[in-house]
Amino acid sequence: MSSASASNVSLVPAATSTATPASRHKYIFQANASDNVAVYYGSSPATRTGDLLVLCENQNVDIINLAFLMTFFGPSGYPSIYFGPGCAGSTPMQEMYAPGLSNCSTLAPEIAACQKIGKKVLVSLGGYSGNTSFSSDDQANQFAATLWNLFGAGNGENPELRPFGPHVVVDGFDIDNENHDSTFYQTFATALRTQYLNDLSKTYYISAAPQCPRLDASIPLGAMLEADFVWVQFYNNPSCNLDSVGFIDSFAAWASDLTSASTSPGFPKLFIGAPAWPGAGSGYVVGSGLETIISGARAQYRSNFGGIMLWDGSAAMMNVDEYQDNYLVYAKGSLVN
Repeated sequence: MSSASASNVSLVPAATSTATPASRHKYIFQANASDNVAVYYGSSPATRTGDLLVLCENQNVDIINLAFLMTFFGPSGYPSIYFGPGCAGSTPMQEMYAPGLSNCSTLAPEIAACQKIGKKVLVSLGGYSGNTSFSSDDQANQFAATLWNLFGAGNGENPELRPFGPHVVVDGFDIDNENHDSTFYQTFATALRTQYLNDLSKTYYISAAPQCPRLDASIPLGAMLEADFVWVQFYNNPSCNLDSVGFIDSFAAWASDLTSASTSPGFPKLFIGAPAWPGAGSGYVVGSGLETIISGARAQYRSNFGGIMLWDGSAAMMNVDEYQDNYLVYAKGSLVN
């Protein structure tokens, strides 16, 4: 995923909302469902202040990935982050000890509200231009602990370093490594799982976002098998783009990879990653065309199908057709029809 790929897009906001706020209904997240919609938030040109909560209140959205934590070992060995306009400046402690971190406390009440509704909020690690390599197993283990202490339920860091403040705990992490170096990533994914065992008060998730050409050059299959969700990017890869003749075969191969290699009946749920507007890159399909493509894939390979991932949610809300339906409406509709 990359924010730079969409700089020339023109998006038109809807005149009125087509979705009923999820907060008006009893919403229960189901990780094993086959109709979940995951979206990215924070790093596209369409991002607006307040969009995170608007996305969470949309009945067509289930999971939000905050994009991105783009450098693992930045200034003073701490990560560098940017999650959109909700991050501004730094706390005094961040300035002194971790200048790559930001004060994202504006997002804190939105994240808390999302979680109260029942939607899941993950921190996405990497992106197209991410600096996301490990030099050893020890470093991968160390970084998992750092993430847990900065964004999870850990208390091993000064709370003033936490980007979302001391009280917000996210629901997990999304592995979006795209640097073509998969070394030590299986160790890292396993280490995240180990950190999750330190807090059994709620369920924490891991997701992965490989490119559709197999095998992915940046995320090893072993790391994906630690994930709950794998949203394959079926875009910006002409051989297996969503609108290509190679899509179905690629989707089938991914479905087989994740089921046959798994040693557990709880294999990862496979999501179809799609661009939510033309400027996101190649492979874009108009909203009204999604159902035919998704139905064709689901008809043949249902066992581990989880839903759709969109890059990104803010653009999907603003991508409105002549019927005043936005792309989120079509994405969810393609899964439930």
